[in-house]
Amino acid sequence: MTLQLALILVGALVLAAVTGISLWQQRNNQRPLVRLIQVWILQRIENFNLEDVKNWLKPQRLAERLAQREPSLMPSGDFEPSGARPEPSAQEIDEAPESRGAPDGEHPIAPIQSLSADIGGRPLKIDYWVRLPGPNLVSRDGALAVFRQHEIPLERPRSIHGRTDPGNAWLDLTSAPVDEVFSDLIVSLQMADRHGQTNESELTRFNNLAYQMSEALNRPMEFDMSIEEALPEAGRLARFCTEFDLIAVLHIEPKPGSGFRGRDISRVLERAGMRLGKDEVFHLFDARTGVSRFSLANRSEEGRFSYEDLGSGVLRGLAIYMNVPRVSRPSATFADLMSVANYVCNELDGLLVDPEGEIISDSHLEAIRRQVHSLEASMRRYGIAPGSEEARRLF
Repeated sequence: MTLQLALILVGALVLAAVTGISLWQQRNNQRPLVRLIQVWILQRIENFNLEDVKNWLKPQRLAERLAQREPSLMPSGDFEPSGARPEPSAQEIDEAPESRGAPDGEHPIAPIQSLSADIGGRPLKIDYWVRLPGPNLVSRDGALAVFRQHEIPLERPRSIHGRTDPGNAWLDLTSAPVDEVFSDLIVSLQMADRHGQTNESELTRFNNLAYQMSEALNRPMEFDMSIEEALPEAGRLARFCTEFDLIAVLHIEPKPGSGFRGRDISRVLERAGMRLGKDEVFHLFDARTGVSRFSLANRSEEGRFSYEDLGSGVLRGLAIYMNVPRVSRPSATFADLMSVANYVCNELDGLLVDPEGEIISDSHLEAIRRQVHSLEASMRRYGIAPGSEEARRLF
């Protein structure tokens, strides 16, 4: 549209508005504007229906509106077994208004994989590494001695791997058999985890370690990438960890005015297959790997179960939870968590509620299940399977 045409259109609109106002004033000069407003208010009062207000305030209607609140997974840093309400996260503050207030059973799920555009969609790199190839074989103890002699304090985990000869299998030297010998060596530094990322200073110090090993073992160095290339990759990995470090948590509360006896809790959890771990929290362990699939904590400030709690104590509630990226097959694990939670509720005559104390409906549970499934699929797209060795290193 040209500027001249736009000005003509604006002028026509202004002329039409002025004409409309003039006609309105002529038609309503006997009924001033204040009188019009009074008539409108009287009509609203006459049509007022008290029964509609009463129905709107009935408990079941209030419960339906409360049930419209969007269920969500919780950042692991916000998790408190006691149920204390954490400060709202940036994600909660920035949540779009249209994601709230949906009818019950039609919960719009905020996408878990809402990573920044600069992270991209390609697989993530976890380690920054330097390869030390060589025609001469080196023993396990010989390589480890040099590595430990020149090792310097670093915040991120580092490791040394070697390729066996014969066999061509890559092994971690710290757990390899004593009599193994190796051709190529690789020293590596993990670039990020749930607590943050590496920086230029740490990468430089790690390079100094590689230089020292290269000189001591008389081997060349092959860098995977430069420090300038590694820093953006470390940033991508750190943002991934922040975005995906989520916990699914449900609370089990006693009926008002009562509590759970410690002896009953111990009996019910034993029947459910959960065992008390070294951290004094109950776990359902994977029978094959011995890794905890999900956990159940005391609703105390520390979350642990003491000997007195399980013997003669009366507890005010329980929290059952799973760290989604740290378990294999999160969707199936969440289904098992729900089965145990319902069993415990039935046996202890408890109520299943969310961290804010609201009764959880079937539609809420389905929404959380879909979030867990979305997170699981998104992690795989970035090349990191939930519950894998890589995932447990990061989370």
